[in-house]
Amino acid sequence: MSAAEQRLAGKRVLVTGAGGGLGRAFTLHLASLGAQVLACDLDATALARTCELAAAEAGAVVSEAIADVSSSAQTAALAGAARGRLGGLDALVNNAAVVAGLSRRGFEEIEEAEWDRVLAVNLKGSWLCARALAPLLREAGGGSIVNLASEVAFSGSTGLAHYVASKSAVIGLTRVLARELGPDRVRVNALAPGFIPTEGAAGLAPAGYDASATPLGRVGQPDDLLGALTFLVSDESAFVTGQTLLVNGGRVLG
Repeated sequence: MSAAEQRLAGKRVLVTGAGGGLGRAFTLHLASLGAQVLACDLDATALARTCELAAAEAGAVVSEAIADVSSSAQTAALAGAARGRLGGLDALVNNAAVVAGLSRRGFEEIEEAEWDRVLAVNLKGSWLCARALAPLLREAGGGSIVNLASEVAFSGSTGLAHYVASKSAVIGLTRVLARELGPDRVRVNALAPGFIPTEGAAGLAPAGYDASATPLGRVGQPDDLLGALTFLVSDESAFVTGQTLLVNGGRVLG
C-alpha cells in the first residue's frame, strides 16, 4: 500500500456499534487505512460478519469484543480487551446507538422504557466508554475520541424526542470531555451526520423526505462520512477539539 493508503498505520482504534450500518463502514475503512481495529457490538453474529468483511475486502484482521456499552461492568471489560488485543488505544469511536426499531411519534406517545434505553445507549454509553478508555488514551500520550451526534440535534426534528435529546446531549458531553481531557492531549470531537439510509435507520427518515431540500441535492451515504472520520481519528486534526462536524450536504447548518 502507498503511504496515503496507510494513513492510520499503527493507530489502535476501538469502534462501538460495529456490527452494521455506520459502525461497520467505519470499521472497514479504518482497517483499510492500516489501523488496528477492535470492533465492538452486542450482536455477535453481526459483529462476526463485520470481521469477515474486513478480511475479505481490506485483507485486515479485526479483533472483536461483545459488549453492551450501557453497562459499566462491560465497558470496563472492553478496556481490558483493548489492552489485551491491541496493546493500548489511540482512538475511540463512540458509534453505538439505539436506532433500529425507532419510529416517529409525538413525545407523549414514547414509552418510558424506550426513552430510557435510547438515553442509556446513546448518551450514557458514550460517557461510560470514554470513562473506561480514557486511561488507555492517556497512557498512549494522547489520542482521539469521536462521538457520533446527529444533525437532528440542530434541527430539533419532530417525532424523535428521545433520539434528539440523546444526540444533543452527546454534543454537550463532547465539549466537556474536550476541556477535561485536553491537558492529557486527548482530543474529543463529535461527528454529526444527516439522514443516512442504513438498514437500521429507516424509522429516522423524516416524513416525505425530499433530497432536493439538501443543497447538494442527494441523500447521504456511509462513504460520505469516512473522510471526516479519518481526519478526526488521525493526527491531521491534532489541534482540533471540542468541535462538532456536520456532514449532511448542507441540509442543516450548525
